[in-house]
Amino acid sequence: MTKRTFSYGTFEFTSRVANVLSGSDSSGFLYAPNSATEIDMEQVGNKPDAVDCTNWKGVSNFQDTEITGFNQGNSHAFKIVWAPTHVDWYVDGQLVVSHTQAVPSTAAPFLFNMWGTNKSSWGGVATTGATRYMYISTFKYTPQ
Repeated sequence: MTKRTFSYGTFEFTSRVANVLSGSDSSGFLYAPNSATEIDMEQVGNKPDAVDCTNWKGVSNFQDTEITGFNQGNSHAFKIVWAPTHVDWYVDGQLVVSHTQAVPSTAAPFLFNMWGTNKSSWGGVATTGATRYMYISTFKYTPQ
């Protein structure tokens, strides 16, 4: 988690997930308390070729799109462009989705996180006894 908070701009990072298994969620994201701002780029263990792009403006106002075709075991260049009227997500230089609803405006720190899940849906049922890794090789922020 960064000590600094960020506002509108471009967030770029390169990551990959090793040992993709049901029961995990790996993410690069912005988060302010109570999801006043939350902008997620998540890779869930039960969908090894998917990236979930979600933005929140409060705990119940959000827009979410799942993108498939990106093997989590491979390194990918991720980019989030956050502007006052939209949030755009890129994978490997390709615009994959643009959201115009529930666009947040509160400055927030940027976090990388990998955590366990045990649900039949989000992240999947836990796979026990396995070691998982999320490798982050770059991070860059460019203000708007």
